[in-house]
Amino acid sequence: MKIFGLFQLNLKVFIIKFLLLLSCCWLIIGLGNLEHNLAWAETKTLLTLEILQSRIEQPIQKEGIDTIDLSNFIIDLSNKNPEFNQQFYQQLQTKLIRSNKPIVLDFSQTLIKGKFEAKDLGISTRLAEGALSSLLNPLEQETIKEYSQLSLQPGEQIPTVNIIRSGLKFQQTEFTDQVDFNNSFCLQKIIATEAKFRQESNWINSIFVREIDFSNTRFQKEANFSYSNFGSKVKFVGGQFLAQANFNNSYFQNKLDFQSASFEQLLDFNNSNFEGLVNLSKSDFKQRVIFIKSRFQESLLMINSIFEGMVDFRDTFFKKPIDLQDSIILEQINLSNAVFAPQTKINVAGLGFDSDVAKIIGETGIIGKIINVPILEGNEIILRNLIRNFRRLEQIPDANQLEYQREKLRLKQLGSQIIAVSWQTIFSLSWLGKILAWLGLSLVLLLGNYGTNFSLVFAVGLIAIAFFSLLFWFVDRYRRRVPKPIVPNRYETICIVSSYWALTLFGIIGIFQATDRPWLTLACLAIILLPIPALLLIRLYSQGRYHNLLDLTYFVEDGSMRQFRLMLGRLPIIPRFPFFRDRYEPILWERKWNWLNYYDLSLNNLLKFGFNDIRLRDRDLPGIVATLVWYQWALGVLYIILLLWTLSRTIPGLNLLIYF
Repeated sequence: MKIFGLFQLNLKVFIIKFLLLLSCCWLIIGLGNLEHNLAWAETKTLLTLEILQSRIEQPIQKEGIDTIDLSNFIIDLSNKNPEFNQQFYQQLQTKLIRSNKPIVLDFSQTLIKGKFEAKDLGISTRLAEGALSSLLNPLEQETIKEYSQLSLQPGEQIPTVNIIRSGLKFQQTEFTDQVDFNNSFCLQKIIATEAKFRQESNWINSIFVREIDFSNTRFQKEANFSYSNFGSKVKFVGGQFLAQANFNNSYFQNKLDFQSASFEQLLDFNNSNFEGLVNLSKSDFKQRVIFIKSRFQESLLMINSIFEGMVDFRDTFFKKPIDLQDSIILEQINLSNAVFAPQTKINVAGLGFDSDVAKIIGETGIIGKIINVPILEGNEIILRNLIRNFRRLEQIPDANQLEYQREKLRLKQLGSQIIAVSWQTIFSLSWLGKILAWLGLSLVLLLGNYGTNFSLVFAVGLIAIAFFSLLFWFVDRYRRRVPKPIVPNRYETICIVSSYWALTLFGIIGIFQATDRPWLTLACLAIILLPIPALLLIRLYSQGRYHNLLDLTYFVEDGSMRQFRLMLGRLPIIPRFPFFRDRYEPILWERKWNWLNYYDLSLNNLLKFGFNDIRLRDRDLPGIVATLVWYQWALGVLYIILLLWTLSRTIPGLNLLIYF
């Protein structure tokens, strides 16, 4: 017990010593920061009225422009010094108003205490035709007219704006209190790199004609640029926003650059217009980012950025590409009701996206076509997660579109591997395997978009049915012309040919509407349908037909019943057993509707259903005719597999295994 008590006592002593040591460390760090701040402040001179007047009367030249140098000062604009506060703004305003040349106010490396009021540096004027201040020169008045709406509606109040004629430099400037640029019209540049805003900064309803640069600037409280107009480049490169950043209802006429910026709270661009490039790359967004009802006329770059909160693009218009390459999404990107121009794509190459947590939401049938990756290598996991994302949202067309895109990339990858093989390894088993895989994947992509496009599969089947129906009719009805003609009548010929062209035309139109590569699909279909039947027909008619039962049809039908039926296991030849053979009778050549029997036969072979069970006779049958029918039957087996597979992938819930 004594040992245990000593152990407890030693433990308490250790904890107390550790806490004392930790407190000392924090105290040393705090004193170090305080000492640094005091040393930084001691290097600056307190601005007095005498110094201010001297600097105003003796501006210096910087970059060829008259500059009032107020850098490296401590400027006290707090309520404790009202006389200096009043004289500070009054003297600067008088100088700026009376000057006929551009002037820059340089507050670089200055500590500004108290509220900074930009309106007290400018010229207050009403924005109406003929109401602009006479203190403004013609060029300035023309600029104001260009950026402002001077025509008023009846009963509308004339707005007033504060014109700031001078350029402003706030490089490494620190503001301890609020900064107010509300309702300002800034005609010159504002450079505020590495500045610090400890309190709220208000830039609402302002117009910035020239470039503004807030690179590496720190906003510790809310920065509000709402309802503002930016006429030139806007830079917030490396900016730190520790509180909410508001840019809603703003208009950016040139490039907007937020590269390497960090946002601890909400970033709001709601209902804003972007005429130039928007760069949000390498940035960190801790909370929500809002772009609702905004318009992007140029590209939106969000490369290698981290989105920890929701990104909202609802009802937003995109004219150019969106780049999310190598970014990380931890919650949700909402693109509901967004409008995309035809050339708009979303690059998700290297995107960090976990479908179990994050989501990408968009309009069904649209968002899947917009998402894009350039290559398959390194992006298979991303595509798989995105496919799962849309399947869980029950957006099957979008999931299928991404699968189609993935397999197109796989086909391209296989093609590159086949071409890159050295001469020594050509015709090896692995190379031949890749060739077969490439051919099979090409067929599935061209004829069905990898089982994702039922309309395309149906259009392909329509053309195949029409082609083989015409082929079987021609082989069966056009036997010879001499000595005794065995040919169809004119009515039957017109019916079968016109129906063939009508169905083929519908199929071609369907292919052009259903796929982005219609000519390749038609070429693939022609390779499947034409060569073998053409060779067989040439052989058949070149050697002639001299068999028995020459004037009797090659096809028989089950005469025991007429009904719509499925015939998945049916073979195109009549059975040998006499009891079953008695049910099959030759199709009726002399009937006007006889040409429909050939469509029924083609349906039986390709789709495995029909209205009559029509098969080949097995006596005095040319082998070439049998080969043609069996060829279509074999194609029908492959086609019905493609059709059922496509249906299982396009109808939600039909086959749950494809979700994994």
